[in-house]
Amino acid sequence: MNLRELALRLSAITVIADAAKEAKDRLRDEFAQALNAVGADAAKAALNGTEVAKVSLVSPKPSASVLNEQALTNWVKANWETEIVESVRDSFRKVILDKIENNNGVAVYPETGEVLDFISFKQRESYVSTRFATGGREVILEAFANGELSPSVMLSEEPLAVTN
Repeated sequence: MNLRELALRLSAITVIADAAKEAKDRLRDEFAQALNAVGADAAKAALNGTEVAKVSLVSPKPSASVLNEQALTNWVKANWETEIVESVRDSFRKVILDKIENNNGVAVYPETGEVLDFISFKQRESYVSTRFATGGREVILEAFANGELSPSVMLSEEPLAVTN
């Protein structure tokens, strides 16, 4: 392939990738709204009766974050002095923050029951996750290869005539 052909293919693939990202974002929003409308949290995707994926709306639990670095450092120093360098090691910070329990917005260290007023919780946004069934990607790739599915149809907003 010469340089002009490579440039054209790269340009075309960039357009496809950008359009696919826009379509994916739009479809994720529509999917989340549709799930919420029926009170579900997942749906299975099938092509010609073969399950190809499970698409879910994931709502992560609130994650703990530090409000006061010095208070965290003092607390860790009092309980695990070997974990102090100049600050709490990142790996140990993760261990501790993963253990912290959210008691109605109050951070509690479950092993001692201590309330840790230097830790807060922030809500993380829900997101859509697609988990392919074994062989699901291959089924879809084959459908694209044999013309059963078309990238232009998948990128459009038109209803599909696909059998489940």
